[in-house]
Amino acid sequence: MFSNTHRPDWSDYLMTRKAFAIALITAATAVGMVACSSETTGENVPGGPITTVADAPVRPFDSSGLIAQVQRRNVTAIVETVRARGGNDDDVLAALIAGKAETEWLSGGSNGTPGDLQDIYGWWFRYNLAVDSTDAVVAATHSFMDVAATVTGNENDPVAYSLAVQHADPRRYDEKYHFPREGHTPEAAYVEALPIAQAALAELANQ
Repeated sequence: MFSNTHRPDWSDYLMTRKAFAIALITAATAVGMVACSSETTGENVPGGPITTVADAPVRPFDSSGLIAQVQRRNVTAIVETVRARGGNDDDVLAALIAGKAETEWLSGGSNGTPGDLQDIYGWWFRYNLAVDSTDAVVAATHSFMDVAATVTGNENDPVAYSLAVQHADPRRYDEKYHFPREGHTPEAAYVEALPIAQAALAELANQ
């Protein structure tokens, strides 16, 4: 695993992957346009369902084998810790949503502030543990569950419940600290994290 003193900047890495994906999509679109222009007039186009991005199955973990391995380990630790605390399915999903939205399930990353590392739920890292260890994920999840015990309502809305737990934390949730990049909001990130968290749970259940 990675040491405390030399860790890759996960946010930069993930942004690089997104830029690469955009380049691939652009190239694929160009190829499709060329193919369409080469068709002869009046040629029959077969009918049938068109697969869209929404139809594609959700991949909960990163395409990089090493990162995916760490994410699976951390997701497993979150689920097991919440269950051990007596948490229900709503608690499990809320914790997974928060971890995905805040840090991509990678403990010990940075929000861009030099020397400032975050736990898996996006809070300033305060534990006397290796930042990227399973123990660090367990400790942070215990903190999440401590706060969740004080939150009532919203259980039927996993995104609202997850955000409510974060905002109820006595450390005071600062959106500019958790999502410093302009245009990025907790609400949007947590909504996006919901189907990914559900897919991760389903994948673990099938193993």
